[in-house]
Amino acid sequence: MNWLLKLKTKILSFLTTRISGVNLHNFAKFYQIYKIWFNIKLDSIKGDYVEFGIFKGKSLLHSVNVTKKLDIFSDKNFWGLDSFSGFPVENHDFYLSENFKSSKKKVEKPFINYKNVHIVEGFFEDSVTSKELASISNISFAFIDCDIYESAETAFKYIKKKISNGGFIMIDDFSSIDKNGNYIAKSFYEVFADRNILFFDSYSNGQTFRVME
Repeated sequence: MNWLLKLKTKILSFLTTRISGVNLHNFAKFYQIYKIWFNIKLDSIKGDYVEFGIFKGKSLLHSVNVTKKLDIFSDKNFWGLDSFSGFPVENHDFYLSENFKSSKKKVEKPFINYKNVHIVEGFFEDSVTSKELASISNISFAFIDCDIYESAETAFKYIKKKISNGGFIMIDDFSSIDKNGNYIAKSFYEVFADRNILFFDSYSNGQTFRVME
Protein backbone atom coordinates (compact mmCIF):
# COMPACT_ATOMS: atom_id res chain seq x y z
CA MET A 1 0.00 0.00 0.00
CA ASN A 2 3.04 2.27 -0.06
CA TRP A 3 2.13 3.47 -3.56
CA LEU A 4 -1.28 4.59 -2.32
CA LEU A 5 0.26 6.55 0.55
CA LYS A 6 2.72 8.18 -1.84
CA LEU A 7 -0.12 9.10 -4.20
CA LYS A 8 -2.15 10.66 -1.37
CA THR A 9 0.91 12.59 -0.21
CA LYS A 10 1.53 13.96 -3.71
CA ILE A 11 -2.11 14.99 -4.12
CA LEU A 12 -2.14 16.73 -0.73
CA SER A 13 1.14 18.46 -1.53
CA PHE A 14 -0.28 19.68 -4.84
CA LEU A 15 -3.45 21.01 -3.24
CA THR A 16 -1.64 22.88 -0.46
CA THR A 17 1.03 24.42 -2.69
CA ARG A 18 -0.86 25.13 -5.92
CA ILE A 19 -4.29 26.19 -4.70
CA SER A 20 -4.50 29.56 -2.97
CA GLY A 21 -6.24 30.16 0.34
CA VAL A 22 -8.88 32.21 -1.45
CA ASN A 23 -9.72 29.31 -3.77
CA LEU A 24 -9.89 26.85 -0.89
CA HIS A 25 -12.22 29.22 0.95
CA ASN A 26 -14.46 29.62 -2.10
CA PHE A 27 -14.59 25.85 -2.61
CA ALA A 28 -15.72 25.37 1.01
CA LYS A 29 -18.20 28.25 0.70
CA PHE A 30 -19.73 26.95 -2.53
CA TYR A 31 -20.08 23.46 -1.11
CA GLN A 32 -21.82 24.91 1.94
CA ILE A 33 -24.25 26.78 -0.32
CA TYR A 34 -25.02 23.53 -2.13
CA LYS A 35 -25.72 21.69 1.14
CA ILE A 36 -28.10 24.41 2.28
CA TRP A 37 -30.06 24.41 -0.98
CA PHE A 38 -30.24 20.61 -0.89
CA ASN A 39 -31.80 20.79 2.58
CA ILE A 40 -34.17 23.57 1.54
CA LYS A 41 -35.48 21.34 -1.24
CA LEU A 42 -35.58 18.30 1.04
CA ASP A 43 -37.65 20.12 3.67
CA SER A 44 -39.67 22.24 1.21
CA ILE A 45 -38.69 25.53 2.88
CA LYS A 46 -40.56 28.45 1.34
CA GLY A 47 -39.07 31.88 0.80
CA ASP A 48 -36.56 33.92 -1.18
CA TYR A 49 -32.78 33.99 -1.23
CA VAL A 50 -31.17 37.21 0.02
CA GLU A 51 -27.43 37.84 -0.14
CA PHE A 52 -25.96 40.80 1.70
CA GLY A 53 -22.65 41.68 0.05
CA ILE A 54 -22.43 40.09 -3.41
CA PHE A 55 -19.20 41.85 -4.50
CA LYS A 56 -18.65 40.35 -7.99
CA GLY A 57 -21.70 38.09 -7.86
CA LYS A 58 -19.99 34.69 -7.81
CA SER A 59 -21.88 33.30 -4.82
CA LEU A 60 -25.18 34.59 -6.18
CA LEU A 61 -24.49 32.93 -9.53
CA HIS A 62 -23.58 29.70 -7.74
CA SER A 63 -26.93 29.72 -5.90
CA VAL A 64 -28.74 30.26 -9.20
CA ASN A 65 -26.89 27.35 -10.83
CA VAL A 66 -27.42 25.02 -7.87
CA THR A 67 -31.15 25.71 -7.65
CA LYS A 68 -31.52 25.17 -11.38
CA LYS A 69 -29.91 21.74 -11.00
CA LEU A 70 -32.15 20.96 -8.04
CA ASP A 71 -35.18 22.15 -10.04
CA ILE A 72 -36.26 24.78 -7.51
CA PHE A 73 -34.91 27.90 -9.26
CA SER A 74 -38.30 29.05 -10.59
CA ASP A 75 -39.83 28.76 -7.09
CA LYS A 76 -37.54 31.43 -5.65
CA ASN A 77 -36.66 35.08 -6.00
CA PHE A 78 -32.98 35.91 -5.65
CA TRP A 79 -31.87 39.22 -4.17
CA GLY A 80 -28.28 40.45 -4.29
CA LEU A 81 -27.42 43.54 -2.24
CA ASP A 82 -24.24 45.59 -2.44
CA SER A 83 -23.11 49.21 -2.48
CA PHE A 84 -20.49 48.35 -5.14
CA SER A 85 -18.47 51.21 -3.64
CA GLY A 86 -17.13 49.67 -0.45
CA PHE A 87 -18.23 49.96 3.18
CA PRO A 88 -20.35 52.59 4.96
CA VAL A 89 -17.65 52.96 7.63
CA GLU A 90 -13.89 52.34 7.70
CA ASN A 91 -13.00 50.73 11.02
CA HIS A 92 -11.36 47.45 10.09
CA ASP A 93 -7.65 46.74 9.59
CA PHE A 94 -8.21 44.12 6.89
CA TYR A 95 -11.52 44.90 5.19
CA LEU A 96 -10.98 48.16 3.32
CA SER A 97 -13.36 49.75 0.83
CA GLU A 98 -10.68 50.06 -1.84
CA ASN A 99 -10.48 46.25 -2.05
CA PHE A 100 -14.22 45.65 -2.31
CA LYS A 101 -15.40 47.92 -5.08
CA SER A 102 -17.15 46.40 -8.08
CA SER A 103 -19.56 47.33 -10.85
CA LYS A 104 -23.30 46.68 -10.78
CA LYS A 105 -23.35 46.67 -14.57
CA LYS A 106 -20.78 43.86 -14.74
CA VAL A 107 -22.38 41.87 -11.91
CA GLU A 108 -25.80 42.00 -13.59
CA LYS A 109 -24.64 40.50 -16.90
CA PRO A 110 -25.01 36.77 -16.03
CA PHE A 111 -28.53 37.40 -14.71
CA ILE A 112 -29.91 39.61 -17.47
CA ASN A 113 -32.35 36.94 -18.70
CA TYR A 114 -33.63 35.97 -15.24
CA LYS A 115 -36.70 37.89 -14.10
CA ASN A 116 -36.46 36.41 -10.60
CA VAL A 117 -32.91 37.67 -9.93
CA HIS A 118 -32.72 41.20 -8.56
CA ILE A 119 -29.61 43.30 -7.91
CA VAL A 120 -30.12 46.10 -5.38
CA GLU A 121 -27.48 48.83 -5.24
CA GLY A 122 -26.92 50.86 -2.09
CA PHE A 123 -25.81 50.59 1.52
CA PHE A 124 -27.86 48.05 3.45
CA GLU A 125 -29.30 50.65 5.80
CA ASP A 126 -31.08 52.21 2.83
CA SER A 127 -31.80 49.04 0.86
CA VAL A 128 -33.70 47.22 3.62
CA THR A 129 -36.32 50.00 3.66
CA SER A 130 -36.58 50.25 -0.13
CA LYS A 131 -39.71 49.47 -2.17
CA GLU A 132 -37.82 46.63 -3.89
CA LEU A 133 -37.24 44.64 -0.71
CA ALA A 134 -40.74 45.40 0.58
CA SER A 135 -41.99 42.66 -1.76
CA ILE A 136 -40.11 39.98 0.21
CA SER A 137 -42.46 38.19 2.58
CA ASN A 138 -40.33 35.18 3.55
CA ILE A 139 -36.67 34.23 3.34
CA SER A 140 -35.55 30.61 3.10
CA PHE A 141 -31.83 31.35 2.78
CA ALA A 142 -29.95 34.48 3.88
CA PHE A 143 -26.25 34.75 3.12
CA ILE A 144 -24.41 37.46 5.07
CA ASP A 145 -21.08 38.27 3.45
CA CYS A 146 -20.53 41.92 4.33
CA ASP A 147 -17.36 41.64 6.45
CA ILE A 148 -18.02 44.41 8.98
CA TYR A 149 -20.09 44.66 12.16
CA GLU A 150 -22.35 47.59 11.21
CA SER A 151 -23.47 46.11 7.91
CA ALA A 152 -23.97 42.65 9.38
CA GLU A 153 -26.12 44.00 12.21
CA THR A 154 -28.39 45.78 9.71
CA ALA A 155 -28.74 42.53 7.76
CA PHE A 156 -29.49 40.46 10.88
CA LYS A 157 -32.24 42.82 12.03
CA TYR A 158 -33.86 42.71 8.62
CA ILE A 159 -33.82 38.96 8.06
CA LYS A 160 -34.97 38.23 11.62
CA LYS A 161 -38.42 39.54 10.68
CA LYS A 162 -38.68 37.51 7.49
CA ILE A 163 -36.76 34.24 7.91
CA SER A 164 -38.95 31.18 7.38
CA ASN A 165 -39.35 28.41 9.91
CA GLY A 166 -36.46 26.09 9.14
CA GLY A 167 -34.73 28.77 7.09
CA PHE A 168 -30.96 29.05 6.85
CA ILE A 169 -28.57 31.86 7.76
CA MET A 170 -25.04 31.57 6.37
CA ILE A 171 -22.48 34.02 7.77
CA ASP A 172 -19.09 34.56 6.19
CA ASP A 173 -16.29 36.07 8.30
CA PHE A 174 -18.23 35.04 11.39
CA SER A 175 -15.41 35.94 13.80
CA SER A 176 -14.42 39.23 12.12
CA ILE A 177 -13.45 41.86 14.74
CA ASP A 178 -13.07 45.58 13.97
CA LYS A 179 -10.88 48.26 15.56
CA ASN A 180 -13.54 48.99 18.18
CA GLY A 181 -13.73 45.39 19.37
CA ASN A 182 -17.09 44.74 17.71
CA TYR A 183 -17.48 41.37 16.03
CA ILE A 184 -20.08 39.86 13.73
CA ALA A 185 -20.73 36.79 15.88
CA LYS A 186 -21.65 38.98 18.85
CA SER A 187 -24.16 40.94 16.77
CA PHE A 188 -25.75 37.74 15.45
CA TYR A 189 -26.29 36.23 18.89
CA GLU A 190 -27.62 39.50 20.28
CA VAL A 191 -30.13 40.08 17.47
CA PHE A 192 -31.36 36.47 17.51
CA ALA A 193 -31.24 36.07 21.31
CA ASP A 194 -34.99 35.45 21.49
CA ARG A 195 -35.14 33.02 18.55
CA ASN A 196 -34.47 29.30 18.46
CA ILE A 197 -31.19 29.09 16.53
CA LEU A 198 -29.67 25.71 15.68
CA PHE A 199 -26.07 25.34 14.56
CA PHE A 200 -26.00 23.66 11.14
CA ASP A 201 -22.39 23.60 9.97
CA SER A 202 -19.12 25.49 9.67
CA TYR A 203 -16.78 26.10 6.76
CA SER A 204 -13.48 27.94 6.40
CA ASN A 205 -14.14 31.21 8.30
CA GLY A 206 -17.93 30.99 8.24
CA GLN A 207 -20.81 29.33 10.07
CA THR A 208 -24.37 28.39 9.17
CA PHE A 209 -27.50 28.17 11.30
CA ARG A 210 -31.18 27.23 11.05
CA VAL A 211 -34.00 29.22 12.59
CA MET A 212 -36.65 26.95 14.10
CA GLU A 213 -39.95 28.05 15.63
